[in-house]
Parts: sequence; C-alpha cells; structure tokens
Amino acid sequence: MKKKILIFIFLVITVGGVIFTVFTAYRFSTITDLAIKHSAETIRDIYIYSGNKDEALKLIKNMPNIDKVDVIDSKDTKINHIKNCISVPISNDKKLSIHFKSLAEFENEKYQVILETIIINLIFIAVSNLLLNWLITPYLNFFETLKESIEKARHGDFSGKINTKLKNELKKIIEDYNSFLDQLNKNFTLINNNLQILIPNIPQKKDKLISVQENMQTLANINKFKKIIEDDSNIDEIYNRIIDIFENKFKLKNFKLYAVLNQRQEIKVIYQKGENCCNIGIAGLCRAYRTSKEINSIKFPHICPEYICNTNYICIPFSTGGTFTGIASINFSDAEYKEKKDIIPYIEAYLNESASIIEAKYTLDLMKQNSLTDQLTGLYNRRYLEEILDKIAASAIRENSLLGILMIDVDYFKKVNDTLGHDAGDEVLKELSKVLVNSVRDSDFVVRFGGEEFIIILQNIKDEEGITKVAEKIREAFANTKITVSGKTITKTISIGVSIFPKDTKKIWEAIKYSDLALYEAKHKGRNRVVRFDKKLLEEADYQS
Repeated sequence: MKKKILIFIFLVITVGGVIFTVFTAYRFSTITDLAIKHSAETIRDIYIYSGNKDEALKLIKNMPNIDKVDVIDSKDTKINHIKNCISVPISNDKKLSIHFKSLAEFENEKYQVILETIIINLIFIAVSNLLLNWLITPYLNFFETLKESIEKARHGDFSGKINTKLKNELKKIIEDYNSFLDQLNKNFTLINNNLQILIPNIPQKKDKLISVQENMQTLANINKFKKIIEDDSNIDEIYNRIIDIFENKFKLKNFKLYAVLNQRQEIKVIYQKGENCCNIGIAGLCRAYRTSKEINSIKFPHICPEYICNTNYICIPFSTGGTFTGIASINFSDAEYKEKKDIIPYIEAYLNESASIIEAKYTLDLMKQNSLTDQLTGLYNRRYLEEILDKIAASAIRENSLLGILMIDVDYFKKVNDTLGHDAGDEVLKELSKVLVNSVRDSDFVVRFGGEEFIIILQNIKDEEGITKVAEKIREAFANTKITVSGKTITKTISIGVSIFPKDTKKIWEAIKYSDLALYEAKHKGRNRVVRFDKKLLEEADYQS
C-alpha cells in the first residue's frame, strides 16, 4: 500500500510538472513568434500609411536591428518567416521583405529560455518528489504498521505495537493505541487462562479470537446445560441428556456410559451404543475408576487389560469424590479419533459439570432410599409401605385384581437373641429376607414391618388359592433353610397370616389388620403354619378384648 501511494504521488507530480513545462515552453515560443510577427506588421503599417514610400523605406532601413528592406512581387498573402527574413504582404501582389540583423540570435535566445524553463521544472519535480517522500513516508509507515497491527489483533495477537519517530499529535494517538493493545493482551490472557481452568486441554485455533469466541459459547452452552439438569427430577433424566449430547452434539458412534455406586463398589451400564468392548462387572477392575484419571489408548496403547476390541478408546471418569462415580468409555477408529480428538475436552467439561448434579441427586435418592428401606435386610420399611399402600390398593380396584397380604413372623425369635445373641438374631432375619425375596415376583413388595415381622404384598392375583400356595412355599423354604450363627447351624420356622384385598375388606389398612389377626391365630394354633383370615377371627378378637 505504501509503495502504491508513493508511486501515485510521484506520477501526479511528475506528470503535472511535465505538462506544465510543455505548456510553458509552448506558450513562450508562441509569444515570441507573435512579438516578431507584430514587429513586422508594425513596419508594414509604417510603409503602407506613409505618403512617401521611398522616405518610408529609408526610415525603416535606419531602424535598429533592421538590416535590409525590399518590396518584392508575390501573390502569397501570408506572412513568411525564413531565417532572418520576414515577408509581410502589403498588397495583392506585393510583399515587404524585412531582414533583421539579430533574428537568429533572438531565436536561439528563445530556445535557451525554453530549455532553462524545462530544466527548472524538472528540478522542481525531483525536489518536490523528494520533499513529499520525506514528509509523507513516516505517515505511510505508520499506517502500514497500524494495518499490520490491526490484522494481528483481529486474529488475537496483540503484540503488534507501533514504533514511530513522529512527535506531533499522532504520537499521543500511537501511545494510547499501544496502551490499548497492552490492556487487550492482559484481558485476553486472563480469559484464556480461565478457559483453560474451566476446560483443561482446550484446543487452540490459529485465529485466537475465533477460538475464544467458540470456547466462550461452549461455556455458555455448558452452563445452560447445567441449569437444565439441576431442574431435572431424577438421575435418569440427566443421563438421557448426557446421551443426547453425546449422540447429537458430538456425533459419537460408539460409547458406553457406566455408573459406579462407590459405597457398594457396584458398577452398572447406563447406556451403550455400538460395539461392547468392555465387560466390567466389578468396579475395581476399571482402571479409570480405580485411578480417577482419563485412560487414553492413543497415548498409551493397551493400557487397560479389560478392553477387548482393537479400536482406540478413551475412558473418562467424572465424580466429585462422593458416593457416585460416572465413567464414559468412548471407542474410536483412527479416522474418527483425528476428527473427534479436539472435542474430548468439551466432553470432559460436560461430564464434570454433570457430576456434581448427579452426585447431589444420587445422594438425595440414597437418603430417601435409606429412609424407606431397612438397613439390616435391605427390604422396604414400614414408612415405604405407608407411602405406596393406598396407591397399590387403588390400582388393584381399578384393574379388578386381588392383593394377597401375608403377615409373617419368626417363631420363638426371642429365644435366638437370648441364647445366641443379637448378632445371631440379625443373621436369622437376613436369611429370612433372602427367602422372602426369592419366593416372590419382582412386582411384589416385601417389607420389614418391624422387629421380626414382615409383610408381603402380592399383586395381580387372580384367585385365592394362588396366594395360599405362595405362603406355603415361603414357610417350607424357610423351614428348610440352614442358618449358620456363631459357628452353629440352626433352623427356624415362621408363621404366616393371610388376608385378601378387596375380598375380605374394601379398606386396605383393614386388610393389613386382618392378616395380623390370622398370624396371631397361626401362633395360637402351634406356629409354623399358614392361616387364612376368617370372619370368626374378628369375633374372637372382640371376645378377647
């Protein structure tokens, strides 16, 4: 740009100077020719208008610089200029031929003046170009440097400070501009450092401004994502959003999402897409979980012995160090890794932001679960039964099905505690819990009602006989169960009272009471038996009360 401007100025001055020189020389030559012509015409007028032509010729001959004057015959009416002689027409066939003494010198003087004019103008052109170049070049250098600096700044490089020798108002502008660049560089460095903290190993593009803009937008999206999952009602909704991010935003084709419950070292698959390359059933076998570090086979081939495929893999643990740890295992081909490697930090950022929310919700769920489950047996407790029983009853009435209610109690349980200790009693309750769970369907509810009492709610029962069969099955299974306590093997029995809702009563809690009465009758008749509720038990209960 600088060269173009200098060339343009040089051409303007040079072309303008040449045109002016040519015009000046031309006008000077024209004026001198007119002066000679007018002198000849003046002499002709003296001759024409004089009364005595001979005296007029003598007078003209005596004029300074006139060498000779003659009247010649000629039909040419033009003024002819030949060397030192000028012929001026005085009539249709006569001319006055005037010979000047110094006309040639005059002509030479004319050309000398024109030549001097040309030389002066050429010197002026050269001096003007040099002077303007000297004056303008510092400003052109400034604008050239400013252009380069702005171009660098546009791509995030704020190191292009401007140095100049100018000492006018422009120097103050340059100082302010350099100070502005310094401030931009500090702010940009601060933003970039903070981005590196929020998204470690964040990829950097050549155009730093675009890179920062994209990363800031990613942070905004992650923050928006975090706010959304904070309002999700359960962990499954959060998992679904993570899966959606993986599939639709990052276009991952092969990945697996695990959840590890730290307290129990239990690992479970949340979601799988593509090939199954890792069959970890025990949390401790997972290297990413055990080390709490990202596992990358690109950097360290065959680093994880549990990985069974030939593809590349990255396993990313995400946790806040509490009760929950998540693991995202992503499989790549070589081509996919080249395409996707720059998004790994963003995936980690999404997972890390999710971890605290999942941890909080999992802890709340765990607290709720602990409040609704029995710590010894892992079964639902009475509080849980109180929350769901009315809903179960309403569903049974709506579907026109029966609920079988089994009230269960361990026979002579106090003797176990008194003779073998409370640890032995706890072991008996645990074994009974296993028998109860294994004897019913997943849709049925097994509840520790209190102490050694348990309740089973059998759903979707079509006939009464089926309920009684399940109760007998449970009684026999527990009677045949050998329990090892304090180095001894014992067996225990249970008594079961059975009621049916809504056959026995339309009120579900009344049905619970009826099963309790049937249990009391089983105890009364000798224990280790199943007793079906009968209306007579109500009469006996009233009589006894």
